[in-house]
Amino acid sequence: LTCCANWGINGHLSLEDINPFLRRNSVVTAIYNYFGYSAFSRFFKEWEKQGLLSEGWNTKNPFLKCVNQGIKDGIGQHGNIVDLIPYSRFVKFIVKVRMIFMDEFAKHKDQFPGIDGEAFFVGTVLHSLDHCLLEWNLDDPLWLDVDDPKFGKMAELGRIVRAGFVEDVPFLYFNRRFKGSDHPFYKSVYEKAAKIDKKFADNMDTCIIK
Repeated sequence: LTCCANWGINGHLSLEDINPFLRRNSVVTAIYNYFGYSAFSRFFKEWEKQGLLSEGWNTKNPFLKCVNQGIKDGIGQHGNIVDLIPYSRFVKFIVKVRMIFMDEFAKHKDQFPGIDGEAFFVGTVLHSLDHCLLEWNLDDPLWLDVDDPKFGKMAELGRIVRAGFVEDVPFLYFNRRFKGSDHPFYKSVYEKAAKIDKKFADNMDTCIIK
């Protein structure tokens, strides 16, 4: 999600006149993507010393290998996700809101130069709710079984991510939600999304910021 989001941002200075809200969101997303790809793994050595991670994370760097493999593989066709709509509140919301998002994006595209609509949706609505779902569905990071023979390594990293990287960053001086934005695009998407599922709509971020 985070890699795809890079095609949904534009931090050029000219955006200050066209859409300053988009430029700020783009800069924030770019910084957080840098943190995630280039800076996150720098903590592994210390986390190994503290016993939060087992040996090998720092020297073998499986995290970046996994991310790079995902980048290489790309995103496969997934149109059959609609089959899950009757069984998933989240999928129902995402499928419906994506159509709203793309329709509104087409109406306001002149205010989003250089932005790919699909990547924009992924880096805002989809990414923010992905983090929210991890927070809402996993109350305690220790529920993840680090001793599992197949998924234990993933559980180690999952514990750290859940404990420190999914909840909202406090004390922000600017709005980063669709909710409360006075920009016509974000405002319209939020109002329509809230009619589908207000809890999800209230937590849609306008940038990657966690």
